[in-house]
Amino acid sequence: MLPKWMTDMGNDRKSLQLVQSGINGKKVAKAVVFAAIFLILFYFAQRLFQAKWAGNGKTTSMWQEYTSLEEDTVDVLFVGTSHVYSAIDPMYMYENSGITSFAISAGAMRFDLTYTVLQEALETQSPKVIFLDMSAVHYSHQVEEARIHPILDQLRLSSYKLDFILNSGCEELTLLDSVIPFFRYHSRWSELNAADFRYTTGDLEMTYTRGHYISYKTVPTEFHFYDDVEETHGEFSDYLSIPIQKIAALCEEKDIDLILFKIPLPGWYEYQSEVASELADLVGVPYLELYYEKDEIGLDAATDYRDDSDHLNQYGAEKLADYLIEYLDSNYDLSDQRGINQRWDEDAVLYDQLKEETLQASLYPQTDPEAAPEEDSVD
Repeated sequence: MLPKWMTDMGNDRKSLQLVQSGINGKKVAKAVVFAAIFLILFYFAQRLFQAKWAGNGKTTSMWQEYTSLEEDTVDVLFVGTSHVYSAIDPMYMYENSGITSFAISAGAMRFDLTYTVLQEALETQSPKVIFLDMSAVHYSHQVEEARIHPILDQLRLSSYKLDFILNSGCEELTLLDSVIPFFRYHSRWSELNAADFRYTTGDLEMTYTRGHYISYKTVPTEFHFYDDVEETHGEFSDYLSIPIQKIAALCEEKDIDLILFKIPLPGWYEYQSEVASELADLVGVPYLELYYEKDEIGLDAATDYRDDSDHLNQYGAEKLADYLIEYLDSNYDLSDQRGINQRWDEDAVLYDQLKEETLQASLYPQTDPEAAPEEDSVD
């Protein structure tokens, strides 16, 4: 049997260890709580300072609206550049056919970025048809960083988003700024407005245009044919063909029909159609060159465009929608969701009200109609 003094010493050591263990446990708990509070505050600070493209036809609102829809309720997707959100009017198509569609687009959106966006978009929707806008055939690989962020910033962190960032070829696009937007936008403190705070709290006003930008502005132009462009598609064939093949493979994997199409623009380049047609042949899908269908569509260069960058206005978009409805009815068996899908029916009423307000604003300019999305393409 050990002497009492040795037993007491052992007990004291155990007590000391328990005290130290308790102190260390409290330190760890405090550190965890502090880290949690810091991460929560940083998360909200990042959401607050991150740039927002909110409003009719703009990317933040567009993506919020898209991700809010009930899963697997969109039958047709239109994806591409600013010509898509200008020319494609999904709610008009819904009201006149019952076809559910959505326009996912951004100014100067490159094909490789389109592929990245589609990967996330198809996680919640299973469209039967995707129309891929071919306006981007003439964009260089090095589209500036400022044109990439409006849509890239809407995507959650994923392996495909990281793959795009690391392989974009855009020297200005950094991994840190793209993954942690706070570092890119922290200097926006003097620009913060109500939309920033509403977005931060998850209370940003929901749009109901299904990605379309409504504009009744009219800028008369003329249809002109360019056949003397010296550019050749050989110099950018890999840049174009690789993402197109990836998009086609993704659609095949998801059992989605892919259609390449070109919205009729007043300034039409023959080489653009040649490249687009060759890309369609490469992946074995149809190509719709709608410039040749402009008379059947009924487009009028004097009334149906809103700027000198060849974007269709609401008058032109509705004419194109009628043509697309007929094309889809002739080639696909898409269900009429009118009277079945309550969310779409209710949004259609709000959409008609917005159209009327926008029309009145265009007739009476002092009411300041909403400005076009800042990321509009210039081509």
